[in-house]
Amino acid sequence: MFKLPALPSPRADIHELADFAELLAWQNDSVSAREILAFLGRAGDNEYNEGVDDEDDINADALDDVMLEIDRRSQSCVGGYPFALDLKGTVLRHDPSDVSERAVVYRYLLLSTRLNMTADKVQAGIDGTGLLEEVSAAVLRCYLGYDRAQSVVFGTAIGGTFRDKVDALCGALGEGGSFEALDPGPVKANDDRLDSVAWIPFSDKRGGKLIIFCQCKTGTSWMDHTTQLQPDAFIRRWMKHRTLLVLPIRAFCVSEATGLTQWGGLVSYAGLLFDRLRLVDFLDRIEPDLLERLRSWNAAAAAVAAKAMN
Repeated sequence: MFKLPALPSPRADIHELADFAELLAWQNDSVSAREILAFLGRAGDNEYNEGVDDEDDINADALDDVMLEIDRRSQSCVGGYPFALDLKGTVLRHDPSDVSERAVVYRYLLLSTRLNMTADKVQAGIDGTGLLEEVSAAVLRCYLGYDRAQSVVFGTAIGGTFRDKVDALCGALGEGGSFEALDPGPVKANDDRLDSVAWIPFSDKRGGKLIIFCQCKTGTSWMDHTTQLQPDAFIRRWMKHRTLLVLPIRAFCVSEATGLTQWGGLVSYAGLLFDRLRLVDFLDRIEPDLLERLRSWNAAAAAVAAKAMN
């Protein structure tokens, strides 16, 4: 998995090369398929063993797969993809005039995947990792049906003590009672891997409703974390009543556009998985303040990415 300022290796996965193509198109307004391979040093650099298909054929296959992946992204983002292939499918163009909500979020998710989100997460005074927690809360509410559903950010993006956050969550859900640690030792948790929560309340305000507990990860080092959030364990550890009438569904939101080859296995562990494309797909509404902060972060982070690629 490449991180700027490093570039993807010649053996990079197709979804990594697609990200790189998008970054190049963003920086240069457009990029051709051949330019992508030349930039990576693939063309004319024979590194394959004897008996393997001809290098030109391998490069051509990679080109085709990257463009198919880009086409898949365009279709999955339902009008929120700020790039477009030309009629022949060989040139990828960035559309800077597309400032729609989905396009802004797509650019944010692309940058927060490929930048080093330890060293470069703070841009324009805004923590980019916290933005994903807010985006996830907005998307989960849309996914459940915006007008009836509710959602909150629970993770580090909102600050406050862990006790206060659990108390507020129990109050909002109308279940769980209040904060009460299962163990007598000091509480060191900040969010215990719970970043956002969404639910559909009933007018009778009684317990027993559809609830989603969600963990969020920017970057690419998230696949080993898909089982960390355990809703039943979280409730037993931190809520006085130790149970909710209906166990929350587990969800995982990531900024990366995941490849197709491992999707089934990832979902089996992660639960309801929202990758970059699914997040953009269901972003029907977003608060103006969050959108403005995303734009500010994008502008500063794009300059960092451009410098890294030059």
